[in-house]
Amino acid sequence: MTMKKLRTYAKNVLLAFVLVSIGFALGKEVTARRQSPADTTGPVSGGDKVVPYYLHTTFRCVTCNEIERLTKALLDTEFAADLASGRIEWREANFQHDESLAKRYEVVSSCVVVVQVRGGKEAAYQRLDDVWTRYQNPSDFNQYVGSAIKKFQEADK
Repeated sequence: MTMKKLRTYAKNVLLAFVLVSIGFALGKEVTARRQSPADTTGPVSGGDKVVPYYLHTTFRCVTCNEIERLTKALLDTEFAADLASGRIEWREANFQHDESLAKRYEVVSSCVVVVQVRGGKEAAYQRLDDVWTRYQNPSDFNQYVGSAIKKFQEADK
């Protein structure tokens, strides 16, 4: 290969890389703007309750979706009465869209955070980072997340 052909080839490879990078960035921005985030990041209203959050990034992997599904399934089965009564309030939010959540709960990757609310104000929280190592064992996952929720419920009694 001559030097001129090598330069042309290198130039084309770099140009393709730049175009793909721009396309990816534009796609990410368009996706973020199209998603209408649910109003689940606002202040928690009223009395004493436990608020389990699933905090995630804009792009979610299969594992992220499974962690959210497992958490919601646990709440719908083990804590259905508490959800119905308002003693538990499920929330999910994109912490990349709401940086205050990321800062408040010291979140750097998708995770479950359980928040204790007293008198309408956040009193304590527990970030459950181990959901990543427990999601493949649903009973272990449920025990881990469930015990954090129950700990805050018992503290409210």
